[in-house]
Amino acid sequence: MSLLLLNASNRIAQGFLKVAAESGKYEKIICADIFPTYFTVQRLLKFKQSLSANIELFKIGDRQDLHDVIKQANNVLYVSHDYYQTTASKKNLLVATLDLVKNRNYKTVAYVAPVEHDHQEEIDEWKHLEVEGRRFIPQLVGIRSDITFGPQSTFTNKLAQRIYNGESIYFQSTGQSCAPIFTGDLEQIVAQVLAGSHAGKLLLAKGHKHIDFKSIIHLIEDSLGTTYKANLNQSFIEKVIHPTNNCIIGQQLYCPSYINLTKLIANYKALENTGYDQVVGDKLVDIEEYHKNNKIVIDQSLKADYQLSYLVG
Repeated sequence: MSLLLLNASNRIAQGFLKVAAESGKYEKIICADIFPTYFTVQRLLKFKQSLSANIELFKIGDRQDLHDVIKQANNVLYVSHDYYQTTASKKNLLVATLDLVKNRNYKTVAYVAPVEHDHQEEIDEWKHLEVEGRRFIPQLVGIRSDITFGPQSTFTNKLAQRIYNGESIYFQSTGQSCAPIFTGDLEQIVAQVLAGSHAGKLLLAKGHKHIDFKSIIHLIEDSLGTTYKANLNQSFIEKVIHPTNNCIIGQQLYCPSYINLTKLIANYKALENTGYDQVVGDKLVDIEEYHKNNKIVIDQSLKADYQLSYLVG
């Protein structure tokens, strides 16, 4: 039995890769990604070294590549990627994937759409895809997750890195609270799906505790150590040209991941339970308890070389 993990390079997908590899039930795991930069290849290769399973990497350059790699597996797990500038839309690759998958007989077809990987301009698009996808693929499982925290979180690790490096964080919040889910808990939900649970269901994965973004930042500060404090709105440049402003100058000043981070905080809308078949998350790790008992360690060995081309970061 084989598994195709689409968009495997990002942190959240790496957690799913670890779960699949350690399950021992896959003869082969194919990690496919568009790999837009060397850094995106490097981070997956480094993570792959910690796993002993048979893992192959595959670069997707066009629809034919996607068609070719889909034929090589009998289980498909799609994770929305964390690239914010190399693609105009997050939904196009998923649409193409579901279109190619619908005529093949797969045991499991699932996708995970973490809210922190959304293009903030199309945050309401997922519901339409979820409805359409299940019309043609009855066994399709969709997982929509709230903000994540933990070792494989894109969101909290990006914040922690900026706090650790003393970089400014442009902070304009809607005041809404989120229900963060621990990446380990999200990985267990995905493991259940890969084992055959929730077939044909649309799931909302969220934590049981609601918390605002400023409180999350304070928890991250405490986890880093007493000497680390977030520099919120301390940059003069950001006050003049803020990262959430869709202008050409801002796109040259700030790297895409930072722009999306600030937009996520500024535009966040709490995920409603309506429209989902099930809200998953029992006995979940508490975000406050986790950060109280675990120190965040920043891995500086991987440098995002593409960030060096931006004037601020």
